[in-house]
Amino acid sequence: MSRLLMNLFGRPYGFLGNIGGRIMAAANKEINEWTVSLLDIRSNDKVLEIGFGPGIAAEKISNIIKEGIFVGIDPSEVMFSQAQKRNEAAIREGKVKLQLATIEHLPVFNEAFDKIFSINSILFWEQPIERLKELRHLLKPNGLIAITLQPRSKGATNETARQEGEKLVQYLKEAGFSSIRLEEKQTKPVSAVCAIGANPSS
Repeated sequence: MSRLLMNLFGRPYGFLGNIGGRIMAAANKEINEWTVSLLDIRSNDKVLEIGFGPGIAAEKISNIIKEGIFVGIDPSEVMFSQAQKRNEAAIREGKVKLQLATIEHLPVFNEAFDKIFSINSILFWEQPIERLKELRHLLKPNGLIAITLQPRSKGATNETARQEGEKLVQYLKEAGFSSIRLEEKQTKPVSAVCAIGANPSS
């Protein structure tokens, strides 16, 4: 992946990072709302997002949860700043908690989560299957994980998206998740896919 794309979307920083955050906020709004809808989030759910970006999903989820909490991690200080501004009221109310961290070095969490998700983040993970295994240990029994991806590489097509979706399904299987299914959403410029799995109860 080029340094330019990494600065814009992978771990945004500086001037390019600010631009990348604005692009993601506009381009990914529909995908964020779709992913959140697939998780069927309840008012008392504890939810973790890996790579919260400009905080679009956090804003959506904070309007759903009442007794629960949204926790997000992201390695980018630029994204942290944008997400904080977008979710200022929910942070004050204690419904949203944002942390600077990477998937490779997760913070210590005091409680298990009901739902975990990431959107266009897994492309930047080192050893994604190992990372997914670690996330499974953070889920309650029968808790759900959703991994969404919309290919943005040059020449990507809807078929590219489906192939990437099958990879995500295989990743979840190898990480020990069950009841795995693949969802697809027709979007521009190409379809988005979301692999959803459950943490086995035993």
